[in-house]
Amino acid sequence: MLRVLCFTLALHAVLAGNLVEVLQSDGESTLVSLVQKAGLADALTQGTFTIFAPSNAAFAKLPASLMATLGSDVNALANVLKYHVVSGSIRKQDASNEAQLDTLAGKKIRFNIYNHNNKVTAEGSTISRFDLQASNGYVHILDTVMLPPEGSIVDLVAGNSELSTLLSKVQSANLVSALQGDGLTVFAPTNDAFARLGSRVLDNLANNPQLLKEILEYHVVPHTEYSAGLYNGKDARTLDTQHDVIRIHVSGDSVHVNNGKVIKADIAATNGVVHIIDHVLLPLRFIGSAILGKSSLLQRPPNETVADPHSRKNMFRVLCFTLALHAVLGGNLVEVLQSAGESTLISLVQKAGLADALTQGTFTIFAPSNAAFAKLPASLMATLGSDVNALANVLKYHVVSGSIRKQDASNEAQLDTLAGKKIRLNIYNHNHKVTAEGSPITRFDLQASNGYVHILDTVMLPPEGSIVDLVAGNSELSTLLSKVQSANLVSALQGDGLTVFAPTNDAFARLGSRVLNNLANNPQLLKEILEYHVVPHTEYSAGLYNREHVRTLDTHHDIIRIRVSGDSVQVNNGNVIKADIAATNGVVHIIDHVLLPLRFIGSAVLGK
Repeated sequence: MLRVLCFTLALHAVLAGNLVEVLQSDGESTLVSLVQKAGLADALTQGTFTIFAPSNAAFAKLPASLMATLGSDVNALANVLKYHVVSGSIRKQDASNEAQLDTLAGKKIRFNIYNHNNKVTAEGSTISRFDLQASNGYVHILDTVMLPPEGSIVDLVAGNSELSTLLSKVQSANLVSALQGDGLTVFAPTNDAFARLGSRVLDNLANNPQLLKEILEYHVVPHTEYSAGLYNGKDARTLDTQHDVIRIHVSGDSVHVNNGKVIKADIAATNGVVHIIDHVLLPLRFIGSAILGKSSLLQRPPNETVADPHSRKNMFRVLCFTLALHAVLGGNLVEVLQSAGESTLISLVQKAGLADALTQGTFTIFAPSNAAFAKLPASLMATLGSDVNALANVLKYHVVSGSIRKQDASNEAQLDTLAGKKIRLNIYNHNHKVTAEGSPITRFDLQASNGYVHILDTVMLPPEGSIVDLVAGNSELSTLLSKVQSANLVSALQGDGLTVFAPTNDAFARLGSRVLNNLANNPQLLKEILEYHVVPHTEYSAGLYNREHVRTLDTHHDIIRIRVSGDSVQVNNGNVIKADIAATNGVVHIIDHVLLPLRFIGSAVLGK
């Protein structure tokens, strides 16, 4: 009885009153006065609600003109305040990234969870304090007032005269429907930003719809990135076909995206957020390229001559450079491989009869080191040693026509090899690694008279098919295959640049018959669970790092959590038991557990 009495007294101490009383006791005087002015105080005591409560400082940040409007228009004030109220009790532990909540204003607010700085936002406003409990709900304190969005991203662009050029380009590229998708971030260049490109580039874009589409998609990130989630050095992958990255630079209150400055941030839309920028963003692979209608930055105008007083000095520099170049260019590609000490590759090239061919053209060789060949299973080396055609096919898979240097690499770029299959480049900025088909490049740009050599730490083997082909060809993944077919996800897994964490048959069996039956009877839930195993870019082992959070393809873009310890990699509670199985459209890692979004764990929706 004493314990019950103590608990009751403690409960009364914690539950200080109803929601309005909790706001008062917390000192949120501006919000309380506005709630009373709008005639909402009584309504907030007659039901269970969660209030996302702007602090006094949040209201003080609003423009005086807006505060005056809210003070004179009770209906507008009530609409803004209702946008901060959700029916029911929502605690911090209930939040999931990209989840949306229906407000009393009839519009949704969106949660975002930014793990790198442990921030949770509601419609981009940082929640500074959580879970102030009242007798009829919860209060979370915000650092910014949320204003109901006025429409979708396309509506916002169409309604802003400074973005009329962007709107016309989006319409020309048939991208309007793509920008109606949910959970997007758009970096929107102004009219002046487009004008800075110059008439030659603009004309080239107008005459090349596919190029225009690529450039515009490079301004779209497939999840919501409010200012609260941006940080210096962040790389965000975009919607263009190569999933090129944009680079974020943050200094104080200033945010730059590549070479563009954010001049107006966090314009909330019903399907994401818009940041207005003062430059058009260009993927690194296009900068200085003829594809944009620009001439090379290295070209000298035809009538320009070197100033006479410096001509002898320049001629001397050219002579020194030429001598140095001859010293660096130690010979053709085969000779450069020899001088680099890659004896295993040289002997195999000679065995396959490819040595002469590699001296009669311009090529780039992604050259496995001696140590890389030593890592291959003895059985595979024996096969290659006895089957010249198979050996030649593997070696040709490491050779690309033309000269490709490190500076030419872009993330997710694919190169055609002499074997007739592509290799994929990936750039992992966090550890400064560049990989070719998942193999880290340890040395770059060994220059030969007829191309370049890059040294790899792993032998690349030509992929045997797409991700679906790999799953279908592995008997340990037969349950996964049947689930993918049941959920009509086969075509989705044919997309390019995907990472699939593939649970084994045993992993599905661990779920138990009750959960499996529930998934069989609920196709939409099954689809959600399977999409949670798919990442929309290629994450080879070389790019994974401890405490990495990766967003997935499910509707909420839920995150999977990576843990790396030595050679062991865990994904949520699952172990990667076979990594880096290359496919023509991405990579597969086999895991020993089925991954479940946090919002489903322990939930009745799974039948648990």
